[in-house]
Amino acid sequence: MLSKLLNILATIMMVVVILLAVPLTLPKLFGYQIYGILTESMEPVYPVGCAVYVKSVQPEDVQIGDAITFHLGSGTQATATHRVVEIDTKKQEFITKGDANASSDVEPVRFSQLIGKVTGKLPWIGGFSVFLHSGKGIATCSLIFGIALALWKIADRVKECKA
Repeated sequence: MLSKLLNILATIMMVVVILLAVPLTLPKLFGYQIYGILTESMEPVYPVGCAVYVKSVQPEDVQIGDAITFHLGSGTQATATHRVVEIDTKKQEFITKGDANASSDVEPVRFSQLIGKVTGKLPWIGGFSVFLHSGKGIATCSLIFGIALALWKIADRVKECKA
């Protein structure tokens, strides 16, 4: 009985971690990038902690009203997700604005800064994604897998002792 209980507990732990990771990995196989929303600038449509799925597009495929994700500058990997409110094709720039912001962003977004267009969202997963990619998140997942493996090993020993 104890052996069976330990096996079930270990299996549940592994399944939970895998199920939480699926929305952060499977879309990448289909060309989507996943970003977490870290500020309130896009609320209420994209709340803090939400994950957005971003598909790479050409600048000419972006329309006014689209939410886009872009690099904040040429020398940084920092990104933002805001809505396009104007397109200047001559200067090759997007004018963007956070939905919750009172005015447009000070700096226009050059076409070359575009990562892609937001095509979907998943509430709360963004915060989990940020955590998973941190040192603590990696350590936590490793610990959960280690505990699950230990539980399976203990379950085998309990089963052998009863035999």
